[in-house]
This record gives sequence, C-alpha cells and structure tokens, in this order.
Amino acid sequence: MPLVISVVAFAIFTTLLVFGRIGEASYCFLVAATTLLGLVLHGFGRLQELDLKNLRVVLREIEQTKKELFVREEKLRQIALPLAQIIALTGASEGRMGSRESWSIKRAWYKQKLQALIGALGLSSAEATETQKYTEKYAEFDSAFGGREALQTSDPDYPEVKAKLESLSAELLEMMKADLANEA
Repeated sequence: MPLVISVVAFAIFTTLLVFGRIGEASYCFLVAATTLLGLVLHGFGRLQELDLKNLRVVLREIEQTKKELFVREEKLRQIALPLAQIIALTGASEGRMGSRESWSIKRAWYKQKLQALIGALGLSSAEATETQKYTEKYAEFDSAFGGREALQTSDPDYPEVKAKLESLSAELLEMMKADLANEA
C-alpha cells in the first residue's frame, strides 16, 4: 500500500512539473522524499501506525503504572524491615543446642546474610541498627558464656554468669515487648 501511494504521488508531482506548477528542484525533493517515505513505510510496517488520539491514554497509563510501582515499593519496604528483624532474631537464637563451633559459624553466616539484606534493601542507618539489635543482644549472650557451650552449676563463676544471663534475658524480653507496643 505505501508503494502504491508513492507511485500516485510520483505521478502527481510529474504532472505538476510538466504543467510548470513546480520547479525542478522542488520536483526532485518531493520525488526523493516520497520514494524514501514509501520504501521506509513498506519495510517497517510498525511505522505505518500513528495513533495520536490514544497517545494521551498511553501516557496516563504509564503514569498510573509508575504510581502503582511506587506504592508497591513502599509496601515492600514496610514488609522487608520486619522480615529482616525476624531473620535476625531467628538467626541469632538458632542452634543453641549444637556445639559452640556450629552455632558460632551459623551466627556469623546469619550476620553476613543480614548485612547483605540490609545493603540490598538500602536501609537507613537507624533501620539497620533496629534490624541488628537482636543479633547484637545475642552477641552479648555469647560473650557472657565466655567460650563455653553451656553454663554448668559446677563452674566457678556460675552465680555471676547466671545473673548476667538472666539480666540479658530480661533485656531481650523488654526489647520484644517494646517492639510489640510499637506495632500496636
């Protein structure tokens, strides 16, 4: 179809040249432009469609999609922070019944993965601190144990370590209560 239109336009331009209505330079330009346009439209069918009345609708839909993506991103951030906190808490408390080597490696692994998650989510320093507070608290538990796998009543420092562990447990419960109060 585009080639047919080009041939008709070529015939019209030739007729105008013969009757002296256009000059030779104009004729050459019009014929060249028509031929080029016909070939391009023939070769690229997608260029034949020019729909300006629906262009506004498409732009409106793009803006709407952009707003929806922004809302989804905000919702994802709202979900990601509590999820990261859950992962941090379970990672810090997991594996207590295994060997010291086992749970120290697991804690290091969880801490590394939590850092990667914090970096991927682009959390602020306050959000990162909030996310890591449970891993830090469990690090205090680990230091209170002082290199042993479990506290035994026969340990010479049993009363002091037990008191420290009870204090840390109380602090951990208070942290969780505060989180529950903030979520409510």
